[in-house]
Amino acid sequence: MEFIVIVIGLLLMRQLGSLAAVQPDRWFLGLTGKLRKLFSGIPPLVKFLALALPVLVLAGCLWLVTDRWLGIPLFLLSLLVFLYSLGRGDLERDVAEYQEDLRRGDEQAAYHDMAAFTENHQQAEAESAAQAHEEAVGMIAYRYFERYFAVMFWFILGGAPGALLYRLSVIYHRQSLRDNPDAAVRDRWLWILEWLPARLLGISLAVVGNFPACLARFTASLLSSAASAEVLASYALAASKTSIKGEEAAVETDDIEALFTRTLIFAVFMVAVLVVLL
Repeated sequence: MEFIVIVIGLLLMRQLGSLAAVQPDRWFLGLTGKLRKLFSGIPPLVKFLALALPVLVLAGCLWLVTDRWLGIPLFLLSLLVFLYSLGRGDLERDVAEYQEDLRRGDEQAAYHDMAAFTENHQQAEAESAAQAHEEAVGMIAYRYFERYFAVMFWFILGGAPGALLYRLSVIYHRQSLRDNPDAAVRDRWLWILEWLPARLLGISLAVVGNFPACLARFTASLLSSAASAEVLASYALAASKTSIKGEEAAVETDDIEALFTRTLIFAVFMVAVLVVLL
């Protein structure tokens, strides 16, 4: 069932671009706000309860509908949660706008487009066009990761509750960044959730991209404590070629998009193999 849910969910996301209709986050932000009022002096408890309560409720609902009505309610609930857990916004559209501005030679507009790729939607800091483009490639790589790959990993490992736990952890982290835009918020919990799927994605990028260069980056970062976005940026830049500006940079970004599309297909193929073997 997990494989069918993943395939249907990915097809819907790729076809529609955005799933805003099934991805409302106000309920979680409201729950977090109430918990902060109740336990204002204990932030770790607020975070624990905010993440644990929805996951436990979901696990209870799944238990209740298991083996009922030919498994149809279980399938539909799992699919709905998987769709909710996928990334927000329309990443493909944002990347296309960034590419178009680069092709037109409008580096200033492309620089502003980069805000769509950041976690808190703030302007990136770069001293040159080359540095700005490398930062954009890295941010796009992380967006693809948290949008698809990490969700798939936790859905396979922990079912719908695992996927929901990851997405709520991302939402909580981003809300913390919005509340403290000037603070460098390091979320150790989210780093733990992303450590293994980020390394697995590195292996996948090596298979479909520049294998020697990406494998070297993978080996160097295997035991690294760096942020997931930084690690994934190194993988993406190693698996592809880097350019400087304008038309060449647009082509490079297009290569990054194609690279992650191939990686996504490879990941789905590996899931199918695991389903057959297990």
